Amino acid sequence: MVSLTRHTPHTGRARLPFAPSLLLSILLSFTALAESSERPPNLLYITIDDLNDWIGCLDGHPQVKTPHMDRLAERGLLFTNAHCVVPACSGSRAANWSGLLPIHNGVYGNGQKLERTLPNAQVLPFDLREQGYYTMGTGKLLHGKSQRFFDEWGPDYNKWRPIQDEELQIPPASLADNKPYVRHEIPRLGITMPLNQMPRDRNPGSSVIDSFDWGPIDRPDSEWTDTQSADWAVEKLVQSYDKPFMLAVGFYRPHQPLWVPKRFHDMYPPESVVLPEVPEGDLDDVAQTAQDIGRFALTSGAHSTVVENGQWRNAVSAYLACITFVDEQLGKILDALDASEHADNTLVVLWSDHGWQLGEKEHWGKFTAWERSTRVPLIITPPANNAPEGFKPNEKSRRTVSLIDVYPTVIDMLGLEMRSDLDGRSLAPLVADPKTEWPHPAISTVGRGTHTVRHSRWRYTRYFDGTEELYDLRNDPNEWTNLINDPERAPVARRMAKHIPEDTNYSHFVRYQNFKAVAPSDGSPLMLFGPDVDMFAESKNVSEKYPQIVTHIQSYLDAHPNAPKHLNLNNM
Repeated sequence: MVSLTRHTPHTGRARLPFAPSLLLSILLSFTALAESSERPPNLLYITIDDLNDWIGCLDGHPQVKTPHMDRLAERGLLFTNAHCVVPACSGSRAANWSGLLPIHNGVYGNGQKLERTLPNAQVLPFDLREQGYYTMGTGKLLHGKSQRFFDEWGPDYNKWRPIQDEELQIPPASLADNKPYVRHEIPRLGITMPLNQMPRDRNPGSSVIDSFDWGPIDRPDSEWTDTQSADWAVEKLVQSYDKPFMLAVGFYRPHQPLWVPKRFHDMYPPESVVLPEVPEGDLDDVAQTAQDIGRFALTSGAHSTVVENGQWRNAVSAYLACITFVDEQLGKILDALDASEHADNTLVVLWSDHGWQLGEKEHWGKFTAWERSTRVPLIITPPANNAPEGFKPNEKSRRTVSLIDVYPTVIDMLGLEMRSDLDGRSLAPLVADPKTEWPHPAISTVGRGTHTVRHSRWRYTRYFDGTEELYDLRNDPNEWTNLINDPERAPVARRMAKHIPEDTNYSHFVRYQNFKAVAPSDGSPLMLFGPDVDMFAESKNVSEKYPQIVTHIQSYLDAHPNAPKHLNLNNM
Protein backbone atom coordinates (compact mmCIF):
# COMPACT_ATOMS: atom_id res chain seq x y z
CA MET A 1 0.00 0.00 0.00
CA VAL A 2 1.29 3.45 -0.89
CA SER A 3 1.11 6.03 1.91
CA LEU A 4 -0.13 9.50 1.08
CA THR A 5 1.60 11.05 4.13
CA ARG A 6 5.19 11.50 5.25
CA HIS A 7 6.69 12.60 8.58
CA THR A 8 9.20 15.41 9.13
CA PRO A 9 11.99 14.86 11.61
CA HIS A 10 11.36 18.28 13.12
CA THR A 11 7.77 18.17 14.26
CA GLY A 12 6.69 14.57 13.94
CA ARG A 13 3.39 15.80 12.40
CA ALA A 14 2.02 14.37 9.15
CA ARG A 15 2.43 16.75 6.25
CA LEU A 16 0.47 16.31 3.01
CA PRO A 17 2.60 16.51 -0.13
CA PHE A 18 -0.50 17.59 -2.16
CA ALA A 19 -3.04 20.35 -1.89
CA PRO A 20 -6.20 19.17 -0.06
CA SER A 21 -8.37 19.53 -3.19
CA LEU A 22 -5.94 17.44 -5.23
CA LEU A 23 -5.78 14.78 -2.54
CA LEU A 24 -9.58 14.55 -2.48
CA SER A 25 -9.59 14.10 -6.25
CA ILE A 26 -7.01 11.29 -6.01
CA LEU A 27 -8.95 9.55 -3.26
CA LEU A 28 -12.18 9.74 -5.27
CA SER A 29 -10.38 8.35 -8.31
CA PHE A 30 -9.01 5.43 -6.29
CA THR A 31 -12.47 4.80 -4.85
CA ALA A 32 -14.07 4.82 -8.30
CA LEU A 33 -11.39 2.48 -9.61
CA ALA A 34 -11.96 0.07 -6.75
CA GLU A 35 -15.72 0.15 -7.23
CA SER A 36 -15.44 -0.44 -10.99
CA SER A 37 -13.16 -3.42 -10.48
CA GLU A 38 -15.41 -4.93 -7.82
CA ARG A 39 -18.84 -4.57 -9.40
CA PRO A 40 -19.98 -6.86 -12.22
CA PRO A 41 -19.31 -5.84 -15.80
CA ASN A 42 -21.84 -3.92 -17.85
CA LEU A 43 -23.60 -5.59 -20.76
CA LEU A 44 -23.95 -4.17 -24.29
CA TYR A 45 -26.43 -6.52 -25.93
CA ILE A 46 -26.98 -6.07 -29.66
CA THR A 47 -29.42 -8.02 -31.80
CA ILE A 48 -29.92 -7.62 -35.55
CA ASP A 49 -33.09 -8.71 -37.34
CA ASP A 50 -33.03 -11.18 -40.26
CA LEU A 51 -29.23 -11.04 -40.64
CA ASN A 52 -27.90 -14.25 -42.16
CA ASP A 53 -24.21 -15.18 -42.38
CA TRP A 54 -23.47 -12.59 -45.07
CA ILE A 55 -20.93 -10.67 -43.01
CA GLY A 56 -17.26 -10.26 -43.75
CA CYS A 57 -15.79 -12.25 -40.89
CA LEU A 58 -18.03 -15.23 -41.73
CA ASP A 59 -17.14 -15.14 -45.44
CA GLY A 60 -20.85 -15.36 -46.15
CA HIS A 61 -20.92 -13.12 -49.23
CA PRO A 62 -17.83 -12.05 -51.20
CA GLN A 63 -18.94 -8.43 -51.66
CA VAL A 64 -20.41 -7.44 -48.31
CA LYS A 65 -18.89 -4.55 -46.37
CA THR A 66 -19.10 -4.96 -42.58
CA PRO A 67 -15.96 -3.34 -41.12
CA HIS A 68 -17.48 -2.79 -37.68
CA MET A 69 -18.83 -6.29 -37.15
CA ASP A 70 -15.45 -7.51 -38.33
CA ARG A 71 -13.57 -5.35 -35.84
CA LEU A 72 -15.86 -6.50 -33.03
CA ALA A 73 -15.00 -10.08 -34.01
CA GLU A 74 -11.30 -9.16 -33.90
CA ARG A 75 -11.74 -8.02 -30.30
CA GLY A 76 -13.70 -11.07 -29.17
CA LEU A 77 -14.64 -14.58 -30.17
CA LEU A 78 -16.54 -15.29 -33.39
CA PHE A 79 -18.69 -18.43 -33.46
CA THR A 80 -18.65 -19.67 -37.04
CA ASN A 81 -21.25 -22.42 -36.56
CA ALA A 82 -23.96 -20.74 -34.46
CA HIS A 83 -27.65 -21.43 -35.09
CA CYS A 84 -30.96 -20.00 -33.97
CA VAL A 85 -33.54 -21.84 -31.88
CA VAL A 86 -36.42 -20.91 -34.20
CA PRO A 87 -35.83 -19.42 -37.67
CA ALA A 88 -38.56 -16.80 -37.16
CA CYS A 89 -38.56 -13.58 -35.16
CA SER A 90 -41.00 -14.35 -32.35
CA GLY A 91 -39.81 -17.87 -31.62
CA SER A 92 -36.12 -17.04 -31.77
CA ARG A 93 -36.42 -13.99 -29.54
CA ALA A 94 -38.69 -15.74 -27.05
CA ALA A 95 -36.08 -18.47 -26.65
CA ASN A 96 -33.15 -16.08 -26.40
CA TRP A 97 -34.76 -13.70 -23.90
CA SER A 98 -36.38 -16.38 -21.72
CA GLY A 99 -33.61 -18.96 -21.95
CA LEU A 100 -36.25 -21.62 -22.71
CA LEU A 101 -36.85 -23.82 -25.75
CA PRO A 102 -40.20 -23.66 -27.58
CA ILE A 103 -41.38 -26.84 -25.86
CA HIS A 104 -41.09 -24.92 -22.59
CA ASN A 105 -42.06 -21.35 -23.54
CA GLY A 106 -44.77 -22.22 -26.09
CA VAL A 107 -43.49 -19.98 -28.92
CA TYR A 108 -42.89 -22.03 -32.08
CA GLY A 109 -43.05 -19.25 -34.65
CA ASN A 110 -44.56 -15.87 -35.37
CA GLY A 111 -48.03 -17.22 -34.63
CA GLN A 112 -47.37 -17.01 -30.90
CA LYS A 113 -45.87 -14.40 -28.57
CA LEU A 114 -44.12 -14.91 -25.25
CA GLU A 115 -46.31 -12.43 -23.38
CA ARG A 116 -49.30 -14.65 -24.21
CA THR A 117 -47.88 -18.16 -23.92
CA LEU A 118 -45.82 -17.44 -20.79
CA PRO A 119 -47.02 -14.12 -19.31
CA ASN A 120 -44.81 -14.36 -16.22
CA ALA A 121 -41.66 -15.38 -18.05
CA GLN A 122 -38.41 -14.45 -16.33
CA VAL A 123 -36.67 -12.67 -19.20
CA LEU A 124 -33.02 -11.62 -19.17
CA PRO A 125 -33.52 -7.94 -18.23
CA PHE A 126 -35.76 -8.96 -15.31
CA ASP A 127 -33.08 -11.38 -14.16
CA LEU A 128 -30.38 -8.71 -14.38
CA ARG A 129 -32.53 -6.11 -12.62
CA GLU A 130 -33.10 -8.47 -9.70
CA GLN A 131 -29.34 -8.91 -9.46
CA GLY A 132 -28.58 -5.20 -9.27
CA TYR A 133 -28.52 -3.99 -12.88
CA TYR A 134 -30.05 -0.90 -14.44
CA THR A 135 -31.63 -1.99 -17.73
CA MET A 136 -32.08 0.07 -20.90
CA GLY A 137 -33.39 -0.94 -24.30
CA THR A 138 -34.40 0.34 -27.71
CA GLY A 139 -35.45 -0.99 -31.11
CA LYS A 140 -36.62 -4.52 -31.88
CA LEU A 141 -35.73 -6.76 -28.96
CA LEU A 142 -38.60 -9.12 -28.34
CA HIS A 143 -41.20 -9.67 -31.07
CA GLY A 144 -43.69 -7.09 -29.90
CA LYS A 145 -43.76 -4.39 -27.27
CA SER A 146 -40.59 -4.59 -25.19
CA GLN A 147 -40.86 -1.41 -23.11
CA ARG A 148 -42.18 -3.15 -20.01
CA PHE A 149 -39.06 -5.30 -19.72
CA PHE A 150 -36.67 -2.38 -19.13
CA ASP A 151 -36.11 0.41 -16.62
CA GLU A 152 -35.57 2.89 -19.46
CA TRP A 153 -36.73 2.73 -23.06
CA GLY A 154 -35.40 4.57 -26.09
CA PRO A 155 -37.14 6.02 -29.16
CA ASP A 156 -40.54 4.50 -29.86
CA TYR A 157 -41.70 4.02 -33.42
CA ASN A 158 -43.65 1.81 -35.78
CA LYS A 159 -41.39 -1.12 -36.56
CA TRP A 160 -42.75 -1.40 -40.12
CA ARG A 161 -41.61 2.10 -41.03
CA PRO A 162 -37.84 2.36 -41.56
CA ILE A 163 -38.34 6.13 -41.90
CA GLN A 164 -40.11 7.76 -39.00
CA ASP A 165 -41.62 11.14 -38.33
CA GLU A 166 -44.97 12.40 -37.12
CA GLU A 167 -45.89 13.90 -40.50
CA LEU A 168 -45.39 10.71 -42.48
CA GLN A 169 -48.86 9.43 -43.25
CA ILE A 170 -49.31 6.59 -45.68
CA PRO A 171 -52.42 7.28 -47.78
CA PRO A 172 -54.92 4.60 -48.79
CA ALA A 173 -53.83 2.20 -51.48
CA SER A 174 -55.06 2.34 -55.03
CA LEU A 175 -54.90 -0.18 -57.84
CA ALA A 176 -52.11 0.73 -60.21
CA ASP A 177 -53.23 1.33 -63.77
CA ASN A 178 -52.49 -1.85 -65.70
CA LYS A 179 -50.14 -2.97 -62.93
CA PRO A 180 -50.45 -6.22 -60.96
CA TYR A 181 -49.81 -4.59 -57.60
CA VAL A 182 -51.40 -2.24 -55.10
CA ARG A 183 -49.91 1.24 -55.17
CA HIS A 184 -49.20 3.62 -52.25
CA GLU A 185 -48.17 7.17 -53.05
CA ILE A 186 -46.04 8.95 -50.43
CA PRO A 187 -45.55 12.51 -51.71
CA ARG A 188 -43.27 13.67 -48.87
CA LEU A 189 -40.73 11.01 -49.75
CA GLY A 190 -41.33 11.29 -53.45
CA ILE A 191 -41.86 7.56 -53.84
CA THR A 192 -44.52 5.10 -54.88
CA MET A 193 -44.66 1.76 -53.10
CA PRO A 194 -43.87 -0.95 -53.82
CA LEU A 195 -40.55 0.32 -55.08
CA ASN A 196 -39.87 -3.02 -56.78
CA GLN A 197 -43.26 -2.88 -58.57
CA MET A 198 -43.81 -6.58 -57.95
CA PRO A 199 -47.17 -8.29 -57.42
CA ARG A 200 -47.63 -9.59 -53.92
CA ASP A 201 -47.63 -13.33 -53.19
CA ARG A 202 -48.74 -13.11 -49.56
CA ASN A 203 -52.32 -12.00 -48.94
CA PRO A 204 -52.78 -10.95 -52.58
CA GLY A 205 -56.13 -9.26 -51.94
CA SER A 206 -54.84 -7.05 -49.12
CA SER A 207 -54.48 -3.29 -49.46
CA VAL A 208 -51.91 -3.14 -46.64
CA ILE A 209 -48.38 -2.29 -47.73
CA ASP A 210 -46.46 -5.43 -48.69
CA SER A 211 -43.18 -5.49 -46.80
CA PHE A 212 -41.51 -7.69 -49.46
CA ASP A 213 -40.07 -4.61 -51.13
CA TRP A 214 -36.69 -3.02 -51.75
CA GLY A 215 -35.03 -0.01 -53.28
CA PRO A 216 -33.24 3.25 -52.38
CA ILE A 217 -34.96 6.16 -50.65
CA ASP A 218 -32.92 9.34 -50.77
CA ARG A 219 -33.50 10.71 -47.28
CA PRO A 220 -30.99 11.79 -44.59
CA ASP A 221 -29.67 9.14 -42.20
CA SER A 222 -31.24 10.98 -39.27
CA GLU A 223 -34.75 10.10 -40.43
CA TRP A 224 -34.19 6.34 -40.23
CA THR A 225 -35.34 4.50 -37.14
CA ASP A 226 -32.22 2.36 -36.74
CA THR A 227 -30.14 5.54 -36.80
CA GLN A 228 -32.28 6.97 -34.01
CA SER A 229 -31.79 3.84 -31.91
CA ALA A 230 -28.02 3.96 -32.41
CA ASP A 231 -27.84 7.66 -31.54
CA TRP A 232 -29.84 7.05 -28.37
CA ALA A 233 -27.48 4.23 -27.39
CA VAL A 234 -24.52 6.55 -27.91
CA GLU A 235 -26.11 9.06 -25.53
CA LYS A 236 -26.50 6.35 -22.88
CA LEU A 237 -22.88 5.24 -23.16
CA VAL A 238 -21.44 8.68 -22.39
CA GLN A 239 -23.28 8.77 -19.06
CA SER A 240 -22.18 7.49 -15.67
CA TYR A 241 -24.19 5.00 -13.61
CA ASP A 242 -24.17 4.10 -9.95
CA LYS A 243 -24.72 0.42 -10.73
CA PRO A 244 -23.85 -1.94 -13.57
CA PHE A 245 -26.08 -1.57 -16.60
CA MET A 246 -27.54 -3.53 -19.47
CA LEU A 247 -27.90 -1.60 -22.73
CA ALA A 248 -29.86 -3.60 -25.32
CA VAL A 249 -30.08 -2.34 -28.90
CA GLY A 250 -32.22 -4.08 -31.52
CA PHE A 251 -31.75 -3.13 -35.17
CA TYR A 252 -34.61 -3.78 -37.62
CA ARG A 253 -32.66 -3.86 -40.86
CA PRO A 254 -31.97 -6.00 -42.83
CA HIS A 255 -35.56 -7.05 -42.12
CA GLN A 256 -37.78 -6.31 -45.11
CA PRO A 257 -38.72 -3.87 -46.53
CA LEU A 258 -35.13 -3.57 -47.71
CA TRP A 259 -35.00 0.21 -47.64
CA VAL A 260 -32.01 2.23 -46.41
CA PRO A 261 -30.48 5.57 -47.43
CA LYS A 262 -29.51 5.72 -51.08
CA ARG A 263 -25.78 5.98 -50.45
CA PHE A 264 -25.74 2.41 -49.12
CA HIS A 265 -27.58 1.09 -52.16
CA ASP A 266 -25.01 2.84 -54.33
CA MET A 267 -22.30 0.65 -52.78
CA TYR A 268 -23.79 -2.43 -54.43
CA PRO A 269 -24.67 -1.85 -58.11
CA PRO A 270 -27.26 -4.53 -58.94
CA GLU A 271 -25.66 -5.44 -62.25
CA SER A 272 -22.48 -6.57 -60.49
CA VAL A 273 -23.76 -8.32 -57.36
CA VAL A 274 -23.04 -12.00 -56.87
CA LEU A 275 -26.22 -14.08 -56.67
CA PRO A 276 -26.67 -17.26 -54.63
CA GLU A 277 -26.28 -20.48 -56.58
CA VAL A 278 -29.62 -22.18 -57.10
CA PRO A 279 -29.28 -25.32 -59.23
CA GLU A 280 -32.30 -26.38 -61.23
CA GLY A 281 -34.23 -29.16 -59.53
CA ASP A 282 -32.63 -28.63 -56.13
CA LEU A 283 -35.88 -29.56 -54.36
CA ASP A 284 -36.42 -32.76 -56.32
CA ASP A 285 -34.82 -34.97 -53.66
CA VAL A 286 -36.86 -33.69 -50.70
CA ALA A 287 -40.41 -34.57 -49.64
CA GLN A 288 -43.50 -32.59 -50.58
CA THR A 289 -43.60 -30.91 -47.18
CA ALA A 290 -40.08 -29.50 -47.65
CA GLN A 291 -40.88 -28.47 -51.23
CA ASP A 292 -43.93 -26.58 -50.00
CA ILE A 293 -41.95 -24.80 -47.29
CA GLY A 294 -39.46 -23.71 -49.93
CA ARG A 295 -41.93 -22.57 -52.56
CA PHE A 296 -44.78 -21.13 -50.52
CA ALA A 297 -44.59 -17.38 -49.89
CA LEU A 298 -44.38 -18.03 -46.19
CA THR A 299 -42.63 -14.96 -44.78
CA SER A 300 -41.78 -13.00 -47.94
CA GLY A 301 -42.51 -13.69 -51.61
CA ALA A 302 -42.06 -16.49 -54.11
CA HIS A 303 -38.75 -17.08 -55.87
CA SER A 304 -40.55 -17.53 -59.16
CA THR A 305 -42.11 -14.07 -58.83
CA VAL A 306 -38.75 -12.46 -58.06
CA VAL A 307 -37.11 -14.08 -61.07
CA GLU A 308 -39.98 -13.46 -63.48
CA ASN A 309 -39.99 -9.76 -62.59
CA GLY A 310 -36.23 -9.41 -63.01
CA GLN A 311 -35.76 -8.39 -59.37
CA TRP A 312 -33.28 -10.95 -58.04
CA ARG A 313 -30.19 -8.74 -58.44
CA ASN A 314 -32.00 -5.71 -57.05
CA ALA A 315 -33.09 -7.68 -54.00
CA VAL A 316 -29.61 -9.03 -53.26
CA SER A 317 -28.17 -5.54 -53.74
CA ALA A 318 -30.71 -4.08 -51.32
CA TYR A 319 -30.10 -6.78 -48.70
CA LEU A 320 -26.36 -6.11 -48.81
CA ALA A 321 -27.04 -2.37 -48.53
CA CYS A 322 -29.16 -2.93 -45.43
CA ILE A 323 -26.39 -4.99 -43.80
CA THR A 324 -23.81 -2.25 -44.38
CA PHE A 325 -26.23 0.41 -43.11
CA VAL A 326 -26.71 -1.48 -39.83
CA ASP A 327 -22.98 -2.11 -39.61
CA GLU A 328 -22.38 1.65 -39.69
CA GLN A 329 -24.84 2.14 -36.84
CA LEU A 330 -23.01 -0.52 -34.86
CA GLY A 331 -19.76 1.33 -35.52
CA LYS A 332 -21.09 4.48 -33.87
CA ILE A 333 -22.02 2.51 -30.76
CA LEU A 334 -18.65 0.78 -30.57
CA ASP A 335 -16.86 4.12 -30.96
CA ALA A 336 -18.92 5.58 -28.13
CA LEU A 337 -18.16 2.60 -25.90
CA ASP A 338 -14.43 2.84 -26.61
CA ALA A 339 -14.42 6.54 -25.71
CA SER A 340 -16.42 6.05 -22.53
CA GLU A 341 -15.53 5.21 -18.94
CA HIS A 342 -17.19 1.82 -19.51
CA ALA A 343 -14.76 0.69 -22.22
CA ASP A 344 -12.84 -1.84 -20.13
CA ASN A 345 -15.73 -3.15 -18.05
CA THR A 346 -18.40 -4.05 -20.61
CA LEU A 347 -19.31 -7.43 -22.02
CA VAL A 348 -20.43 -7.09 -25.65
CA VAL A 349 -22.69 -9.71 -27.23
CA LEU A 350 -23.93 -9.48 -30.83
CA TRP A 351 -26.36 -11.93 -32.40
CA SER A 352 -28.97 -12.18 -35.12
CA ASP A 353 -32.32 -13.80 -34.44
CA HIS A 354 -32.13 -16.06 -37.53
CA GLY A 355 -30.89 -16.24 -41.09
CA TRP A 356 -32.60 -15.29 -44.34
CA GLN A 357 -32.75 -16.95 -47.74
CA LEU A 358 -32.48 -15.02 -50.98
CA GLY A 359 -33.47 -17.70 -53.47
CA GLU A 360 -31.61 -20.69 -52.06
CA LYS A 361 -33.89 -23.76 -52.15
CA GLU A 362 -36.28 -21.54 -54.15
CA HIS A 363 -37.11 -19.74 -50.92
CA TRP A 364 -37.23 -16.10 -49.82
CA GLY A 365 -37.28 -15.21 -46.14
CA LYS A 366 -36.87 -17.46 -43.12
CA PHE A 367 -38.66 -20.28 -41.28
CA THR A 368 -37.06 -23.20 -43.08
CA ALA A 369 -34.90 -26.02 -41.76
CA TRP A 370 -31.93 -25.25 -44.03
CA GLU A 371 -28.55 -23.72 -43.28
CA ARG A 372 -29.10 -20.22 -44.65
CA SER A 373 -32.20 -19.88 -42.47
CA THR A 374 -30.68 -21.13 -39.19
CA ARG A 375 -27.04 -20.01 -39.28
CA VAL A 376 -26.44 -16.68 -37.56
CA PRO A 377 -23.60 -14.36 -36.55
CA LEU A 378 -22.68 -14.64 -32.87
CA ILE A 379 -19.84 -12.58 -31.41
CA ILE A 380 -18.92 -12.44 -27.72
CA THR A 381 -16.34 -9.90 -26.55
CA PRO A 382 -15.50 -10.12 -22.84
CA PRO A 383 -14.59 -7.00 -20.85
CA ALA A 384 -10.90 -6.14 -20.99
CA ASN A 385 -10.56 -6.10 -17.19
CA ASN A 386 -12.51 -9.30 -16.58
CA ALA A 387 -11.88 -11.71 -19.45
CA PRO A 388 -11.88 -15.47 -18.82
CA GLU A 389 -8.46 -16.93 -18.15
CA GLY A 390 -6.97 -18.08 -21.43
CA PHE A 391 -9.06 -15.78 -23.61
CA LYS A 392 -7.33 -14.44 -26.71
CA PRO A 393 -8.99 -11.89 -29.00
CA ASN A 394 -9.52 -12.39 -32.71
CA GLU A 395 -10.14 -16.12 -32.56
CA LYS A 396 -12.89 -18.29 -33.99
CA SER A 397 -14.73 -21.24 -32.55
CA ARG A 398 -15.99 -23.78 -35.05
CA ARG A 399 -17.97 -25.66 -32.41
CA THR A 400 -21.69 -25.94 -33.12
CA VAL A 401 -23.59 -23.72 -30.69
CA SER A 402 -27.14 -22.50 -30.28
CA LEU A 403 -28.60 -19.12 -29.38
CA ILE A 404 -30.29 -20.88 -26.45
CA ASP A 405 -26.80 -20.82 -24.92
CA VAL A 406 -26.53 -17.01 -24.94
CA TYR A 407 -28.65 -16.35 -21.82
CA PRO A 408 -26.62 -18.65 -19.52
CA THR A 409 -23.40 -17.37 -21.11
CA VAL A 410 -24.26 -13.78 -20.19
CA ILE A 411 -25.15 -14.69 -16.62
CA ASP A 412 -21.98 -16.76 -16.25
CA MET A 413 -19.64 -14.13 -17.69
CA LEU A 414 -21.20 -11.39 -15.56
CA GLY A 415 -20.57 -13.53 -12.48
CA LEU A 416 -24.25 -13.64 -11.50
CA GLU A 417 -26.49 -16.31 -10.03
CA MET A 418 -27.75 -18.79 -12.64
CA ARG A 419 -31.36 -19.90 -12.92
CA SER A 420 -31.86 -23.66 -12.62
CA ASP A 421 -34.45 -23.94 -15.42
CA LEU A 422 -32.41 -22.57 -18.33
CA ASP A 423 -32.30 -24.92 -21.32
CA GLY A 424 -28.92 -23.77 -22.65
CA ARG A 425 -25.32 -24.06 -21.50
CA SER A 426 -22.77 -21.35 -20.84
CA LEU A 427 -20.36 -20.80 -23.72
CA ALA A 428 -17.77 -19.30 -21.34
CA PRO A 429 -15.49 -22.37 -21.66
CA LEU A 430 -15.35 -21.79 -25.42
CA VAL A 431 -14.65 -18.08 -24.91
CA ALA A 432 -11.67 -19.13 -22.80
CA ASP A 433 -10.60 -21.84 -25.26
CA PRO A 434 -12.39 -22.03 -28.63
CA LYS A 435 -11.20 -25.61 -29.14
CA THR A 436 -12.74 -26.94 -25.95
CA GLU A 437 -14.71 -30.14 -26.50
CA TRP A 438 -18.36 -29.30 -27.15
CA PRO A 439 -20.45 -32.38 -27.99
CA HIS A 440 -23.78 -30.53 -28.04
CA PRO A 441 -25.61 -30.05 -31.35
CA ALA A 442 -27.73 -27.02 -32.21
CA ILE A 443 -31.44 -27.78 -32.55
CA SER A 444 -33.79 -25.48 -34.45
CA THR A 445 -37.57 -25.81 -34.38
CA VAL A 446 -39.71 -24.88 -37.40
CA GLY A 447 -43.23 -25.04 -36.02
CA ARG A 448 -44.67 -27.74 -33.79
CA GLY A 449 -43.20 -31.13 -34.54
CA THR A 450 -40.51 -30.05 -37.05
CA HIS A 451 -36.91 -30.00 -35.83
CA THR A 452 -33.51 -29.80 -37.49
CA VAL A 453 -30.29 -30.91 -35.76
CA ARG A 454 -26.99 -29.32 -36.76
CA HIS A 455 -23.70 -30.84 -35.66
CA SER A 456 -20.15 -30.09 -36.78
CA ARG A 457 -20.57 -31.91 -40.09
CA TRP A 458 -24.17 -33.05 -40.45
CA ARG A 459 -27.67 -31.65 -40.58
CA TYR A 460 -30.61 -33.95 -39.92
CA THR A 461 -34.21 -32.75 -40.23
CA ARG A 462 -37.47 -34.45 -39.35
CA TYR A 463 -40.63 -32.69 -40.45
CA PHE A 464 -43.89 -32.88 -38.54
CA ASP A 465 -45.24 -35.56 -40.91
CA GLY A 466 -42.22 -37.84 -40.43
CA THR A 467 -40.37 -37.02 -43.66
CA GLU A 468 -36.63 -36.53 -43.28
CA GLU A 469 -33.49 -34.97 -44.72
CA LEU A 470 -29.78 -35.52 -44.13
CA TYR A 471 -26.95 -33.33 -45.43
CA ASP A 472 -23.17 -33.62 -45.25
CA LEU A 473 -22.16 -29.98 -44.78
CA ARG A 474 -18.47 -30.79 -45.04
CA ASN A 475 -18.81 -31.99 -48.63
CA ASP A 476 -22.09 -30.29 -49.50
CA PRO A 477 -22.16 -26.85 -47.81
CA ASN A 478 -25.12 -25.72 -49.94
CA GLU A 479 -27.23 -28.72 -48.98
CA TRP A 480 -27.89 -29.72 -52.59
CA THR A 481 -27.91 -33.49 -51.97
CA ASN A 482 -30.33 -35.10 -49.52
CA LEU A 483 -28.69 -38.30 -48.25
CA ILE A 484 -31.62 -39.60 -46.21
CA ASN A 485 -32.13 -42.58 -48.56
CA ASP A 486 -28.45 -43.50 -48.66
CA PRO A 487 -28.19 -46.79 -46.70
CA GLU A 488 -24.58 -46.05 -45.77
CA ARG A 489 -25.73 -42.88 -44.00
CA ALA A 490 -28.60 -44.47 -42.10
CA PRO A 491 -26.56 -44.81 -38.86
CA VAL A 492 -25.77 -41.08 -39.01
CA ALA A 493 -29.45 -40.21 -39.37
CA ARG A 494 -30.43 -42.47 -36.46
CA ARG A 495 -27.70 -40.98 -34.28
CA MET A 496 -28.71 -37.42 -35.11
CA ALA A 497 -32.43 -38.15 -34.59
CA LYS A 498 -31.75 -39.03 -30.96
CA HIS A 499 -31.02 -35.36 -30.26
CA ILE A 500 -34.48 -34.17 -31.22
CA PRO A 501 -36.35 -33.04 -28.09
CA GLU A 502 -39.46 -35.00 -27.26
CA ASP A 503 -42.37 -32.58 -27.16
CA THR A 504 -44.65 -34.36 -24.72
CA ASN A 505 -47.24 -31.60 -25.01
CA TYR A 506 -48.52 -33.22 -28.22
CA SER A 507 -49.40 -36.81 -29.06
CA HIS A 508 -49.65 -36.54 -32.87
CA PHE A 509 -48.60 -34.33 -35.77
CA VAL A 510 -50.53 -35.04 -38.94
CA ARG A 511 -50.41 -33.78 -42.50
CA TYR A 512 -53.62 -34.15 -44.49
CA GLN A 513 -53.82 -32.46 -47.87
CA ASN A 514 -52.69 -28.84 -47.27
CA PHE A 515 -53.50 -28.92 -43.58
CA LYS A 516 -51.54 -29.70 -40.44
CA ALA A 517 -53.22 -31.18 -37.39
CA VAL A 518 -51.73 -31.15 -33.91
CA ALA A 519 -53.25 -33.34 -31.20
CA PRO A 520 -52.53 -32.23 -27.61
CA SER A 521 -51.47 -34.97 -25.19
CA ASP A 522 -53.91 -33.88 -22.49
CA GLY A 523 -56.99 -34.69 -24.56
CA SER A 524 -57.72 -31.11 -25.55
CA PRO A 525 -59.39 -30.60 -28.95
CA LEU A 526 -57.23 -31.17 -31.98
CA MET A 527 -55.77 -28.01 -33.54
CA LEU A 528 -55.87 -27.53 -37.29
CA PHE A 529 -53.66 -25.17 -39.30
CA GLY A 530 -53.94 -24.35 -42.99
CA PRO A 531 -54.65 -24.31 -45.80
CA ASP A 532 -51.45 -24.09 -47.83
CA VAL A 533 -48.97 -21.60 -46.40
CA ASP A 534 -50.82 -21.26 -43.08
CA MET A 535 -50.17 -24.95 -42.53
CA PHE A 536 -46.62 -23.95 -41.64
CA ALA A 537 -47.23 -20.49 -40.20
CA GLU A 538 -49.60 -21.86 -37.53
CA SER A 539 -50.94 -18.35 -37.10
CA LYS A 540 -54.54 -19.39 -36.46
CA ASN A 541 -56.36 -22.54 -35.38
CA VAL A 542 -58.97 -23.12 -38.13
CA SER A 543 -60.67 -26.17 -36.57
CA GLU A 544 -64.08 -24.51 -36.48
CA LYS A 545 -63.84 -23.50 -40.13
CA TYR A 546 -63.05 -27.02 -41.37
CA PRO A 547 -64.94 -29.39 -39.04
CA GLN A 548 -65.08 -32.16 -41.63
CA ILE A 549 -61.26 -32.33 -41.82
CA VAL A 550 -60.95 -32.34 -38.04
CA THR A 551 -63.49 -35.17 -37.84
CA HIS A 552 -61.67 -37.18 -40.50
CA ILE A 553 -58.29 -36.88 -38.80
CA GLN A 554 -59.64 -37.48 -35.31
CA SER A 555 -61.56 -40.55 -36.49
CA TYR A 556 -58.39 -42.00 -37.96
CA LEU A 557 -56.44 -41.42 -34.75
CA ASP A 558 -59.24 -42.98 -32.67
CA ALA A 559 -59.31 -46.03 -34.94
CA HIS A 560 -55.52 -46.41 -34.90
CA PRO A 561 -54.36 -46.03 -31.29
CA ASN A 562 -50.85 -47.14 -32.26
CA ALA A 563 -50.48 -44.67 -35.11
CA PRO A 564 -47.03 -43.05 -35.26
CA LYS A 565 -46.63 -39.65 -33.71
CA HIS A 566 -45.57 -38.18 -37.08
CA LEU A 567 -48.11 -39.05 -39.73
CA ASN A 568 -48.98 -38.20 -43.34
CA LEU A 569 -52.53 -39.24 -44.15
CA ASN A 570 -52.06 -38.29 -47.81
CA ASN A 571 -50.11 -41.52 -48.20
CA MET A 572 -52.88 -43.71 -46.73
